[in-house]
Amino acid sequence: MSYDPEAIGQLTSWTRTLNEDDAQTLLDTAQPGLNLDEWRELGHRLLPQANVQRRNDHLRLVCAHLMDHDGTSILPSRHLELFQQGSPHRRSTLLWGRYFWSQPLVHCALAQLVGPALACADRPLAPHDAAIIPPETWDRALASWLRPETPTVARRKTLTTLQRALSLAGVLTVETHPTRTTTAQHGRPDPLGFAWLLAFELHVQGLDEVDEPWAHRESFAARLFAPDVGYAATCVRAGIDAGLLRQGHLMGRSRLHGVAV
Repeated sequence: MSYDPEAIGQLTSWTRTLNEDDAQTLLDTAQPGLNLDEWRELGHRLLPQANVQRRNDHLRLVCAHLMDHDGTSILPSRHLELFQQGSPHRRSTLLWGRYFWSQPLVHCALAQLVGPALACADRPLAPHDAAIIPPETWDRALASWLRPETPTVARRKTLTTLQRALSLAGVLTVETHPTRTTTAQHGRPDPLGFAWLLAFELHVQGLDEVDEPWAHRESFAARLFAPDVGYAATCVRAGIDAGLLRQGHLMGRSRLHGVAV
């Protein structure tokens, strides 16, 4: 998935949220070879929500966006392996990186709001408030992205959900006092989580190889987490060392190849 100008004005609201603790519980119970129906039954026993529909929502979101399966059973994957063996920081980076890849409004916000705000703030002698994204800018953006018939309540909930998502990715701070202020910032994702998301993008997009500078600045991982270039390079190196990425060279330029995701 990528930012698609053709979809602007046609997107639906985003009101279904995913609880991180519950998603992690469901991923921890996922074992390669486990039948999906058995996994769902186990999930219903472990999730704390009394409402069956809410539990079903979490199971559906995790199954659709965070797990590898063949429609019947859970498949082995580096994502699941890294997640289940990872630190809290790595687990969070892997979870949100993969989940937000499937959310078109995140792509829109990164391209039109967060990225430009950071580019402005990073300029020499930039104003101290250059990274602030004003409320009216959010409102105009959402009005242009969502279908015109989207109800006001759903539009407001979508704004809250989107800002929370960017905050979880580490590229937006949200302050509510004395007024609601949102400020773009550079994130520091877990290096292997960043590298996995990069390899995932190469796999999904069918890219055999990319220039390393593209990975540092333009990949989805680079846009979602917005680390500075030096930190992004550290993440790429960690991915190469872990076998998530393979490095080559062409005419003196460093090239990256995805491996297994």
